[in-house]
Amino acid sequence: MSGASYQNLVDKLTAYKRKYYSNLLIRGIIVSTALLLSAFLIVNTLEYYGNFNPVLRGLLFFSFLSLFLFSTVYWIVNPILKLYNINHPLSDEEAAVQIGKFFPEIKDKLLNTVQLHSLSHSQNELLQASIAQKTQSLSIVNFKDAVDFRENNRYVKYVAVPFVIIVCLFIFSPQFLTESSARIVNFNKTYVPAAPFSFLLKNSSLDVFKNEDFTVYLNMQGKAIPENVFISYNDRRYKMTSLEGNSFSYTFSKIQKAIDFSFDAAGFNSTSFSLNLITRPSLTQFNAQVNYPVYLNRANDNFNNVGNLVVPEGSQITWSFSSVETDSLLVAFDNNTDFVSAQKRSNNKFQFTKEAESSLPYQIKLKNTYGANKEDIKYYLEVIPDQYPKINVEYFRDTTLYNYIILGGNIADDYGLNKLSLHYKVIRSDGSTNQNFRSMAIGIQPKQAIQKFYYQWELDSLNLNPGEKLEYFVQVWDNDGVNGSKSTRSTHFTFQLPTEAELEKDLIKEVDQTKGGMSSALNKVDKIKKEINNLENRLKSKKTLDFQDKKMIEDLLNKKAELMKEVESLQKQVDELNQKRERFSESSPKLTEKVEQLQKLMDELLDDETKKLYDELKKLLESNRNNASDLLEKIDKKEANFEKEIARALEMFKQIQFEQKLEKEIADLNKLAEEQKELSEKSLDDKKTKEDKKSNDDKLNEQKKDEKSTDKSEVLKEQAEKNQENKDANKDNPEQSLKQDEKQSLEEKQKELNQKFEDTKKALEELKELNKSMEEPNEMQNTSEEEQKISEEQQNSMEQLQKNQNKKASQSQKNASEQMQEMAEKLSQMQSEMEMEQTQENLDHLRDILENLITLSFDQEKLMKDFRNVNLSDPRFVKLSQEQLKLKDDAKIIEDSLYSLAKRVFQIESFVTREVSAMKEYMDESAEGIKERRLNIATGNQQLAMTSMNNLALLLNDVLKQLQDQMSSMAKSGKKQKGNKKTPGLSELQQQLNNKIQQLQQSGKSGKELSEELAKLAAEQEMLRNALQQLQKGRAKDKGKNEKGGEGEDGTLSDILKKMEETEKELVNKNLNNQTINRQKEILTRLLDSEKAQKERDEEERREAEQAKEKPRTPPSQFADYIKAKEKQIELLKTVPPSLSPYYRKEVDEYFKKID
Repeated sequence: MSGASYQNLVDKLTAYKRKYYSNLLIRGIIVSTALLLSAFLIVNTLEYYGNFNPVLRGLLFFSFLSLFLFSTVYWIVNPILKLYNINHPLSDEEAAVQIGKFFPEIKDKLLNTVQLHSLSHSQNELLQASIAQKTQSLSIVNFKDAVDFRENNRYVKYVAVPFVIIVCLFIFSPQFLTESSARIVNFNKTYVPAAPFSFLLKNSSLDVFKNEDFTVYLNMQGKAIPENVFISYNDRRYKMTSLEGNSFSYTFSKIQKAIDFSFDAAGFNSTSFSLNLITRPSLTQFNAQVNYPVYLNRANDNFNNVGNLVVPEGSQITWSFSSVETDSLLVAFDNNTDFVSAQKRSNNKFQFTKEAESSLPYQIKLKNTYGANKEDIKYYLEVIPDQYPKINVEYFRDTTLYNYIILGGNIADDYGLNKLSLHYKVIRSDGSTNQNFRSMAIGIQPKQAIQKFYYQWELDSLNLNPGEKLEYFVQVWDNDGVNGSKSTRSTHFTFQLPTEAELEKDLIKEVDQTKGGMSSALNKVDKIKKEINNLENRLKSKKTLDFQDKKMIEDLLNKKAELMKEVESLQKQVDELNQKRERFSESSPKLTEKVEQLQKLMDELLDDETKKLYDELKKLLESNRNNASDLLEKIDKKEANFEKEIARALEMFKQIQFEQKLEKEIADLNKLAEEQKELSEKSLDDKKTKEDKKSNDDKLNEQKKDEKSTDKSEVLKEQAEKNQENKDANKDNPEQSLKQDEKQSLEEKQKELNQKFEDTKKALEELKELNKSMEEPNEMQNTSEEEQKISEEQQNSMEQLQKNQNKKASQSQKNASEQMQEMAEKLSQMQSEMEMEQTQENLDHLRDILENLITLSFDQEKLMKDFRNVNLSDPRFVKLSQEQLKLKDDAKIIEDSLYSLAKRVFQIESFVTREVSAMKEYMDESAEGIKERRLNIATGNQQLAMTSMNNLALLLNDVLKQLQDQMSSMAKSGKKQKGNKKTPGLSELQQQLNNKIQQLQQSGKSGKELSEELAKLAAEQEMLRNALQQLQKGRAKDKGKNEKGGEGEDGTLSDILKKMEETEKELVNKNLNNQTINRQKEILTRLLDSEKAQKERDEEERREAEQAKEKPRTPPSQFADYIKAKEKQIELLKTVPPSLSPYYRKEVDEYFKKID
């Protein structure tokens, strides 16, 4: 019971609390409203009349706002929170105290009851009873009565007064409230007081791009316009620029952020304005990736922030752009107004691709919502086209044998070369050519852009003849992979061989130089020998060498060195001269063999033993020892032998020159005779043509005479027309002009032949002079009479041609041709007789020398044995010594005879003459040993001398056999020459037989006469068949020795033999028909083919034999250094990186040109 009573008491307390806080909330609303309305009036009044600046207005705004927040929280929010038991509401004890104060009768009862109840949980029942009693007494009191809402009425007046004022102001002067309130709320905005003028901003937009200038334009309007206007921003004040029409301007420079500004003039301020910062699209960075054409073999490049590009033609360029605030990016080329959009890859990133074809400018434009980039972005794309390759050719020509041309030079391209080739064609001596330019490749390094080249062009395969010209040029191609390979040609060069006359002139000049060189060398050897003798005599009585002696030895060494160089030069001259003769003139095998022997002799002139002796003399000079007498004596003997060898070479050279010149004149005479014969036939043909024409003209005249004329006037008229026709014919008839040209041509040709024969006569006179200059001249026959007759016949033909007596001219020309032929045969016969007589004479001399040499050897052997068996005190010693001296004299005779013979007999090798010198030296030393009575030395040298004699005998015996063989072959050749001049071949005999068979078929013979003719023809065919069988066997033997030849040819001959046998049967059987004739023609054709094939094989074998004897050709010494330099440069160029840019490659090229 007590618990329920107390709970009722608590409920009453709770009701009290709620009403208590409700009363506080009502009071707080009234008080705070009154306070805020009053503050609102005060603030507005202050601002309205104070016209405060933004700072004070801000202070008023935040003060009012603070007051509003405070009053609301303190008087409204706090009671509400406590009303709902939030934020520490009144406790029961506090409420009991307040109620006790309001109800006097309660006083502390309620408080005590609440306190006792708080203790009742731990006290006894007595307390419970006390609480129940008190609660019972308090239940009659209504606690809510302690709170009276009417007490709040006294606060309403504080609200009513400001509220009424505000309402009145709102009704009667609303701007008082609205303007000041607006200014306080917008405290950061500048408000100007009303002025007699107004500020009018003319800019339609205050959006400005970052980092750009912006000009503000202001126009003043009103009754009174101030003179100066100022703009204020960033707490600073700036004077504006006055413009016409009450306008002012001000420029903001490089704006980086938004700016608030206002204007003021005459103490009045404008409202505040703001510059809104916007961003233009801008390019932050870009990259150009260049993909070069594949043929450049160049790595691709990336260029960062490089707009001006230099790229090769055909490169593909991909630009990648990075930008800011960009919606689209456009590119235009070649100042074109049509922009092309770049591909957008991602936000603010774009890409554009183009192939570089030509140089042009390009422009980049960026756009966004606000505009485009302010400054133009312009660059230039320079495209380097693939240039034409360059070529510079140098050359060196073989002006001796005309066998090769060495080409060298520089080739270059900006990126690389493809190929290099040589183009040529042969132009004949008459200016005609039957071929276009041919080409051959020259090896180069394709990947090397700059390089040197050289090429040795062998001309053998072109078979150039004298007077022909070779036209050639070098062409180089580049590796242009965009436009296709381009080429550049060098200058056209020509290489002309001299004519036969020019070649002969050069040969004569070179022969004279060579002879002069040999004579000069011979004179120098003689001078050196004299100096050696002087030195020997000077040094015999001296123990040491003085300055003069050394000087003389030095001079001797220098002269010997000069002589050796001169001899080496002579060796080269003789070699080149022989090669040139072999190249441009035909020589007999015998003469060719002699030339080879001479060349061998020249090559062996400088022996190593002589060089060693001079080296010892040089060392002796350096050591200052005087034992040079013996050394000089040995050198003197070597020089004597050397002198004889040069003299022999000179004489052999003259003999070869004589024989070559004689062969050439014989060949020239034969050729001239043939030309004269052809001219004779041509003159006769021209005469026949004229006679035929004259005969036709006579017939025509006779017909005209037979015609009847009606009256005399017609005859006269006809005669006048005929005269006029003759005049026109003489004037305009091309046939008449042609005849005149033919006549002139005949005369010029005859004149040319006359001059050629005069040249031949002159050459024969030179040949005679050359023969006289030889030590043993050849026996030449006198041809003056023949020469005189030929000249007279040629002169007669010339005069007869001028008189239009072609028939007589032809006969004279024919006579001259026959006489030339006879003269050539006479010279040829003379040559053969001279050669046979000379060979026979040489044989006889060689036999005598060989017999004397054998006798000398036996005598020396006997004498050597006698010396070995005799004492120095024996009286026979003196006699034996005299015999040794006699043998020495005999050896001298053999030596002189052999040297004299060696000048004529080419087969005698140089080591034969050296062996003679050795024999003489041993015999001299033997005689010296006998004189000094040193028998051992004497007999030893006798033994050595005898050995040399035996060696000489063997060598000379070989030479004797060679001469005998030569004599035998010459005898056979002489017999052939005395017989038929030309033996017809099988094909010619078969042709003759075919003609006989065909004539017999057409003759119409029959019976016995026909049978006899057929039997003869069958016998002739059998004879030819047997001859062909022998030929086949001979070729089979040759084939066994030499594998050349083919089975096809053997089959061809077998087929011919079978067909011949068939013809024989038909002839014997008297069966002569067209089939026989056709078979004979086929036999003839097959024979001609077989002979032609055999001739080609023989020619090939001869050519191979000649090639086997040819020396390897080497470039001339003056060009060897050039070739080495080019090879070094080529090797150096290999080290140049191929990836160099065109500029640096050009610099490298220029460098090599300078060091050239």
